Amino acid sequence: MRARLLIPLAVLGVLAGGCGRCGGEKKDAPPAPRAVALVNGEPIGADVLARELRETRAGEAQAEGGGDTLRRGLLDELVDRALLLQEARARSIVVGQDQVERAFLRVRAEYPGSNFDDLLAQQRLGQADLKGRLKDQLTIERLFEEQVFPQVQVADGEIQRYYADHAAEFEEPERVHVLQVVVSTKEEALAIRDRLRRNPQTFAEVARKSSIAPEGKAGGDLGFIGRGAGFPEVFDVTFSLPLNKVSDVTPSPYGFHVFKVIDRRAAARRSLDQARPEIAEKLTREKRARAQDDYLKALRERARIEIDEKALAGVNP
Repeated sequence: MRARLLIPLAVLGVLAGGCGRCGGEKKDAPPAPRAVALVNGEPIGADVLARELRETRAGEAQAEGGGDTLRRGLLDELVDRALLLQEARARSIVVGQDQVERAFLRVRAEYPGSNFDDLLAQQRLGQADLKGRLKDQLTIERLFEEQVFPQVQVADGEIQRYYADHAAEFEEPERVHVLQVVVSTKEEALAIRDRLRRNPQTFAEVARKSSIAPEGKAGGDLGFIGRGAGFPEVFDVTFSLPLNKVSDVTPSPYGFHVFKVIDRRAAARRSLDQARPEIAEKLTREKRARAQDDYLKALRERARIEIDEKALAGVNP
């Protein structure tokens, strides 16, 4: 559960998880399946765990652990989710239907055409069920935003220490700003090389007309690349190329390349001010993860959780 709670709202985290509505029964509903656990008196049905087990095995070619380990891990996730939803209800945290609908549309957009409906059918999940799971997920996210994350702060001293202790992360290699033309045959590449050496200022125009590489439409602009990037045996030739000179023809698995270097940056270390936003984001993310774990641990410590081991052992997909 902890891993999933850290993932931003996304279709995989929603379709593969959840405990249904985790709440009480509706009037005139058929008898509830046997509960595998009670969380503060609230049941988690064997059918819910069986569906979770089925979906997890369908979505992962190699599910971690054996059957007993997987069942136990999934039940722990369902217990965590039930505890968080209970806490959200206790704190009167409510997610509006308009938010649920927007989240649903974002999820649907991840799967063009009929792929979305096909996926729901494969997992035997209706749109109403998915919206219920989305509502639960949004509710938990709001609970964390209101009750956990405001206490997470990253001091400037922590950022400075991280920068000093992880100097290698902020070293940037020598980089060159490269334009390229890629064509299918060596003969064409040689002709383009000769033409560009006579008129190097036409490089971008030739790339737009002749290059088969994706960036050809942008005048062959690869931006800045570091030594060893991509295919080093292909692109490292640019590091010995003088500025604004047209290279010889270089073959690769994708065709025949002609390069031009228009700028060069020496190896350097990013300053603390340049690295500060990245470090702050990383430390905040790590602190939030620990805070979520601590919050769940506290909820578990004061909760009444009863597990029916016999019912748990009998759950199968």
